[in-house]
Order: sequence, then C-alpha cells, then structure tokens
Amino acid sequence: MKGPADSGTGAQSVSMKSESPAISKKKRMMGIAGAVLLLLIIPVKLMRMVPALGPLTDLAPSVLGPAGLFFMILARAGKPQVLTTALLTGALSIILELAQMLPRPGILAKVHYTFDIRDLIASILSVAVSAALAVVIMTREGKKSSEDQ
Repeated sequence: MKGPADSGTGAQSVSMKSESPAISKKKRMMGIAGAVLLLLIIPVKLMRMVPALGPLTDLAPSVLGPAGLFFMILARAGKPQVLTTALLTGALSIILELAQMLPRPGILAKVHYTFDIRDLIASILSVAVSAALAVVIMTREGKKSSEDQ
C-alpha cells in the first residue's frame, strides 16, 4: 500500500501548492509596481515644462524606467531569478540610454533628448536598488509562508 510520500501527490506536491499563491501574489505585486513605475514617466516628462523642477525631472525617467522594466521582467519570469533579471535589465537600460546619442531620421530629429553620464549612473543604481528590494520582498514572503506552516 502506498503512503503519501510514495504517491505522485505526496508531501512535495502539497508544499508546492501552498507556495503557489504566495509566488503568484509576489509576481502580481511586482508586475503592478513595474507598470506604475513605467507609467509615472509620462507625468514626469510633462513636468519638464516647469523650469523650477528641472534637476528632479532630468534624472527621474532614468530612475523610473529601468526599475519598472526590472519589475515587469521579473514578474513574467517562470522562476524569479533576480541576478539574471538585473543584469538583463541593466544591459537594456544602458543600451537605451546610449541609443539616445544616435542620429535620428526625419521628424525624430526634432525631438529633444537629454543624455549625460548621470543618466547612466541613475539607470544602474535604479536596477541595483530594485534588485535589492526584490530580494527583500521574496525573502520576507518566504519567511512568512514558512512561519504559517
């Protein structure tokens, strides 16, 4: 006669079922955070028309964009892998920042882009802080679910 440990629906499957809602909740929370961060770029860009807010609005898209992208990619990953996602997001952010220096054809040539080394530093720091925050969130949730059992 097979016991619960011998069957295919043993103790391991039960523990995985109890972790699934927690993982799903974390991913949903990170996806929402990423979407909010990316959408916040729009009002920040509009605030550039107010000269008094200049320094604040110059770096804000370089901080919000990479952080939002990081959380969106992490939310879609099968198994959350913070380091891999952080490296991917950091590389994409740097490429997008550097792409602003390329000559733009047609009507895009009239669009004003700002770029300096502070944008690159802000992008890298944004991804690093987002990765640290993701580790804290995932670790905290893991401790809560293990204490509840």
